[in-house]
Formats: sequence, C-alpha cells, structure tokens
Amino acid sequence: MARKLSLNSLPTVGGFIAEQSNEDGEFRAEWQRLAFARHVAAELIRYRADNGLSQSDLARALDLSQPRVAKLESGEFNPRIETIIEITRKTGVEFAFSSALATAEPKLLTKAAKEQVAVEYDNVVVHVASASRSSQRTIRKGAAAS
Repeated sequence: MARKLSLNSLPTVGGFIAEQSNEDGEFRAEWQRLAFARHVAAELIRYRADNGLSQSDLARALDLSQPRVAKLESGEFNPRIETIIEITRKTGVEFAFSSALATAEPKLLTKAAKEQVAVEYDNVVVHVASASRSSQRTIRKGAAAS
C-alpha cells in the first residue's frame, strides 16, 4: 500500500538543505561555493519585483540578454565582478563580499554586513551582504538605464 504524504511530513527547504549538507559532502561544498550566486540572485529578483520589471526589462537596462538575467537569477553560477559592478551601476543595489580565515574575526566588515549571510568554505568564512538604498536607481519598464 502506498504511503500517504501530508504537507506536515514534508521537510522545509531549510531542513532539506541541512539534511543534504549533513549527508553529502559534495552537496555541502557546492552549496557553500554558490552562496554569493544565490545572494545576487535573490537581490535581482527582489529588485525586479519591487520595480515591476520582467527579466527582459532588466536585461535591457543592464545591457544583457534575457537568458543571462535568468542564469544570474538561478543562483547556480557565481557572477563575474564586472557583472556585479554593472548591476550596481545601473540599479544602485550595493553588494559587499568579504573572506577571512575561519579562525579569524573579519576586520573589514561593518556590523550590518556581519549580520547578513556568512558561509564557511574550505576553512574560509565568506560574508555576503547587500543593500538597496532608498535613492537607488529605478529602471522603468521598456527603458534602458542611463
């Protein structure tokens, strides 16, 4: 007889990630390696949602293709620094990235940045932070950023 599943018996996304990380070293390493990519993806999606933009609208504004925006939003590929600079230049979204030995206290981070994402990867702690300023640049639908 087939086992009946209920929503209460399903793990949360966080629970699933924790379970996989504990059981599978390769999964854990890949999850840690892509922490920055997931953070950038979440910020791009948040920016688009806040400004009512499609991926195509954002792609035009960033001078990228729509498939490239989709790839960035997937969180499965770490973006190049040049891409991050263009995102900041054209949207005003600020990103901070810091790495320090896991045994050391990071000295270059603000308190706010330390309170955001931190992932240990190969004995190095990587902090990722971002901020959308109230004065951020708003991209209008169908228009490229100037």
